[in-house]
Amino acid sequence: MSENRSLRPLPRSRRATPQPFHGAKPPTNRDLMSKDGAQRRSVSLAPILATLLLVVLAAGSFAGYSLSNPSATEPPTSGPEVTDGVSIEGTIAFGRGGSVWSVSGASLRQLTTSTTDSDLAWSTDGVWLYAIRHRVEQGGRLLASGSIQKYELNVPTLLRLSAYGGNEEVLFDGLILGSKPALNWSGFIYGPSVTSDGRIAVATDYRGTTIGTDVVVRILSSDGTTITTPALPHVAPYGHQDPAWSPDGTALYFVQNGLSEGASSSRIIRYNIAKKGTTRIGEKGLIQPAISPNGRWIAATRISARGTDVVVLNAATGEVVLEITRTGKSWAPAWSPKGTSLAYLSANGILANLNLASFSVAASGIPNPPIILSPLRDPVDPNIRPAWGILGTEASPASPTP
Repeated sequence: MSENRSLRPLPRSRRATPQPFHGAKPPTNRDLMSKDGAQRRSVSLAPILATLLLVVLAAGSFAGYSLSNPSATEPPTSGPEVTDGVSIEGTIAFGRGGSVWSVSGASLRQLTTSTTDSDLAWSTDGVWLYAIRHRVEQGGRLLASGSIQKYELNVPTLLRLSAYGGNEEVLFDGLILGSKPALNWSGFIYGPSVTSDGRIAVATDYRGTTIGTDVVVRILSSDGTTITTPALPHVAPYGHQDPAWSPDGTALYFVQNGLSEGASSSRIIRYNIAKKGTTRIGEKGLIQPAISPNGRWIAATRISARGTDVVVLNAATGEVVLEITRTGKSWAPAWSPKGTSLAYLSANGILANLNLASFSVAASGIPNPPIILSPLRDPVDPNIRPAWGILGTEASPASPTP
């Protein structure tokens, strides 16, 4: 993971689901790509993108790659198998072939059949999952000659899904309608996080009818109809990513992106909703915060010269108290409902392994070294962060009450 390309942004494409910038050197332009790969339109400076898929590509190689399922791009008919002797407490949602899957106990369930789903989040009652689904639309810009230059849009949609599958509701769509269909445009939506009262924090440049200059954290009402933008610090043009609510919903954590001397200076910020004040948490180079159920710990992905690793911080001091991994090949932590285990991803060729790290806390208050196992025999999508929650009462076919 010492290669610089592990943090290098990729152009936005139809197939790959892009992830927000997290400290990589900005590209000279950010282009939407057409079906044949030709450059169609230069995007504004605000949505600088990278993809966690590069972490996996840098950690492994295509040579010698093997997989128990014959295709790495299509979901298997029966899904990945659960390792013998493993039983998952609660439910872990993850991605496989761009579809949403879940594992609970030793049982697997495929929740969606789409191939473009990502960015998973649980409702606190375990009834609903939230996900971002991408689709391709046509857009364009009006040239001085009066003609329209066409390009393809990768349009995100925020969905609310039944945790048991089969029921989907659109809450928020990134398509922005132009004066003509050929002049449509699209915003960005990343990383939903949901409070117990249904508020949804997302990183987006969509402001209601237009897009802004940067991708920043905004808060949606439970039905997605109202958008508010708290005054959060950010370094233009890098913006924000990875919003995460505190368990009681009184604070919102997020990543303020930045770049310093070619290295990540992104850092975790805590925003007090009532006081409207912010506090820096931990060192630079930390992304993907996950707050433990008791609010005492923050799991995060740490970017270093060797790659990315999962660490646990003291939420009060920001001190790293436990290194879950030290290989430079791990990312995307998610807490178990009881806060005694973490799910995270690690490199497996061009895909990823889903891992579980269980640990206890010593009398001194410092976590003990973790015990790590892999609950699934087959790999999962590297660019879909797992989400771990309880599994609530099965939702009815009707839409939930906002």
